[in-house]
Amino acid sequence: MRRNYLYLVFSCLLFSQVAFAQYEGAHALNYKFIGIDAYTPYFYSDADDVKLRDNIGNAIDDMTAGAEISYYYGIKDWLAVGVPFRVGTSNVGRDSVNLGVAGRDKIYMSLDARLRLSLFLKEKQIVVPYVGTGLGAMKLEGEDIDLQIPLATGLNFRLAKNFYAQIQTEYRWSFDEIKDKDVDSYTNHFVHSAGFMFQFGDREDTVPPDPEPETVIVEEPKDKDGDGVIDEKDNCPDEAGLAKFSGCPDKDGDDIQDSEDDCPDVAGPVAFNGCPDTDNDGIADKDDKCPNEAGILANNGCPEEKPKDRDNDGVADDADECPDTPGIAGFNGCPDTDGDGVADKKDRCPSTPGIAAFGGCPDTDKDGVEDAKDKCPKTAGSVANNGCPEIAQEDQEKLEIATQSVEFETAKSTIRTTSYPVLDQVVAILQKYPTHSISIDGHTDNVGSEANNQKLSESRAKACYEYLASKGISRSRMSYAGYGESRPIADNGSKEGRQKNRRVEFRVFVR
Repeated sequence: MRRNYLYLVFSCLLFSQVAFAQYEGAHALNYKFIGIDAYTPYFYSDADDVKLRDNIGNAIDDMTAGAEISYYYGIKDWLAVGVPFRVGTSNVGRDSVNLGVAGRDKIYMSLDARLRLSLFLKEKQIVVPYVGTGLGAMKLEGEDIDLQIPLATGLNFRLAKNFYAQIQTEYRWSFDEIKDKDVDSYTNHFVHSAGFMFQFGDREDTVPPDPEPETVIVEEPKDKDGDGVIDEKDNCPDEAGLAKFSGCPDKDGDDIQDSEDDCPDVAGPVAFNGCPDTDNDGIADKDDKCPNEAGILANNGCPEEKPKDRDNDGVADDADECPDTPGIAGFNGCPDTDGDGVADKKDRCPSTPGIAAFGGCPDTDKDGVEDAKDKCPKTAGSVANNGCPEIAQEDQEKLEIATQSVEFETAKSTIRTTSYPVLDQVVAILQKYPTHSISIDGHTDNVGSEANNQKLSESRAKACYEYLASKGISRSRMSYAGYGESRPIADNGSKEGRQKNRRVEFRVFVR
């Protein structure tokens, strides 16, 4: 009756643990039936050969039963820590003189802390051998707790995903013997078991689904003349042209855009600003008195007995300013390497096409400031502003209005929502002038301590800085600082003066 009662209690414990493990995400839960062999070690250690041979069958006949539940947590794919708990009965007593006298059934319980090592582990392996050891405690009815070392080996058989059959045998080595009052008994014993393992939370169950791709709607840019260059970047938006000339045309196809071509309807080389040299004598047809017959510059393009020309550039040595370097007649026999119409000897940028006004150096945006001095070389601006666009008067006025219009919660750096439209105007100005930067300076009146005012001015300037950044303005284009009460613009002795001194200044400039 006692044994049946124990099995009932243990079955209830099993089902409660299964439910707990599912909710807590345990790595693995094992449930097994066990057989406790308390006599095989005893026979081999104390019985003589005759008694062992005659009574070895009793060890098997007297094997007692029980059940085990264990929880294991996977540290690695091949290594787990666990806590097995067992309950059952064990016929541990047998007279040391007369082995035929049966011992008494006693309630048997054990609790271990173990490491389990899986062997030869491969992905989705069907049979997984393992070994395990650790430290355990065993309690027999009426006896003291005995510390033991379990040495186990077994096999897991994969039946389905996360479900395994399991067989195991182990030897439990006792640190000490328990001496019963009536008989000698040893706590060294074998435990054989078979059952099932349920595994929870493996990688197969936790792989997140692929995220849904985002749908991005891109607005098609405008291109009025249909030349493949959007209007925003097209210098000639109403006339179809070429991308390499920023949308401007080259009707004669001589690689010189029409606005810079002296002969836009007839193809010609860069050296003659797009005008042809039919006889290839180095003199443009428009300046050649014999355009269909090769000649010399000294004879206005008409042929003549050739004088000496060491560099064979068509310019006689006596007229060649660079007699040992091939050049062109237009530059008195000196070369123009980049073909920009400025002789190399006068060209400050001989390898880069430019314009004569800047000594042969380029002005890409054609704003009258050469690229080397232009802070915005690809955006047309003014000479006074170092080649960058000037801030329009109306935009400057908006910045001045913003200086006195941004309001904060009293004694705080929290921007009032009523000030958002003012800051949005600052955002629009920065978007309009992408080559410009902005400084944000916070100021206060003299009410309160100087230290608190300094801190408040910095935090308010930073709040505006963060707002502009949240609207897409690059932080690299912005800076902020606080000056406290140190820079008043009005008398702090009046309410109106203090109100003017409480401000955040916005200054847009070119670095």
